[in-house]
Amino acid sequence: MTASAPRLVQPDEPVPPPSHPPGEKPPSGPALQFRSLAQLCRDVDAAGPRRWLIRGIWPAGAYGVHAAEPKAGKTWNALDLAVSVASGTPWLGQHQVDTSGHVVVFAGEGGDGNVVRRLRAIANGRGVPADDLPISICTRAPHLADDAHLQAMEAHLAAVRPVLVILDPFYLAAGGADGKDLYAMGRLLERPQHLCERAGASLVVVTHFNRSRDLRGAARITGAGPAEWGRVLISAAVISRGTDPATEATTVLTELDVQGGEVPDRTVRLRRVVRALDPDDLDSPLEYRVDEPTAADPVPAGSGSDLSQAAAKLLAALDAQTTPEPSSVLVDHVVATHGHGLTRQTCSTELNKLRATGLADYLDTGAGRQRLWYRVRTETPAA
Repeated sequence: MTASAPRLVQPDEPVPPPSHPPGEKPPSGPALQFRSLAQLCRDVDAAGPRRWLIRGIWPAGAYGVHAAEPKAGKTWNALDLAVSVASGTPWLGQHQVDTSGHVVVFAGEGGDGNVVRRLRAIANGRGVPADDLPISICTRAPHLADDAHLQAMEAHLAAVRPVLVILDPFYLAAGGADGKDLYAMGRLLERPQHLCERAGASLVVVTHFNRSRDLRGAARITGAGPAEWGRVLISAAVISRGTDPATEATTVLTELDVQGGEVPDRTVRLRRVVRALDPDDLDSPLEYRVDEPTAADPVPAGSGSDLSQAAAKLLAALDAQTTPEPSSVLVDHVVATHGHGLTRQTCSTELNKLRATGLADYLDTGAGRQRLWYRVRTETPAA
């Protein structure tokens, strides 16, 4: 596919009027509209070719969810996207942005200083001045059940004509709604969706994973509603995390699973390095670097990572195997290497944690038979 320059939405393009008079309560949703199939086809054809926001990952104008476990960098990813779309530079340094323009960010966590510090770090890493970027920010999550908040949101979208709206985090925007009620959450998410659709903007909602490590990808998105509602789902899990004792730079390796009805499923590996120039100064500029690790790059384990000692020993045992093996073989390796074994419960718990973080997996050989465990690499080992 031939690369092309991002389409920039110009700020002097005609601005559509608000869908209701100022001061009046906004409608709960768009009016129902009925068209014949022939008319619908003509309308779609007249609109011209559809575009990408992020090439191969997120169609322009689509709405969806970016979810992750705690401290997996979901806000970093969202702000990286804001800078990428505003500047026309690749998201995460590797994924082409095809449609650039104004970005609206609702940043409900961290406060003013934290948001500015991160955006400046990302912009500096791209070689663009942060202060010149067409990004408007509200350091408060809009309450999606509050008509006044939705009306203010609609007015701002009509004024700036964004191509992207980021809402982070969803749990604050939900305003105490029942996260187990699929229908209530659907109604809540539908309101900003329609506002963004009328403005021609993509909508990215940032949310959290649930606490179950037995699930993976979109199945870990917390609560009912977001996973069912989103047209694109991006889920991030931490593979490893470590801090350099000399520079105090934090390196986090994550895996992003992308799913969508109109995009091919894919998995993206991401390495982010963040360092404060002066770790003792909360206002010190941050140094930000993000890339895609290659197959030759080692995955940190044990010392300096977030793995337990038992998990690190099992990971080393997996590394030593050339074929998938039962857990008993892994424990024998631990005994031979360290002079002690692991209890059955510890072994089972830590192997499942390694599986949840994408470092290991198993072959299911049938009922009543042992699972055969193997190390997950860039290429999955053959059975």
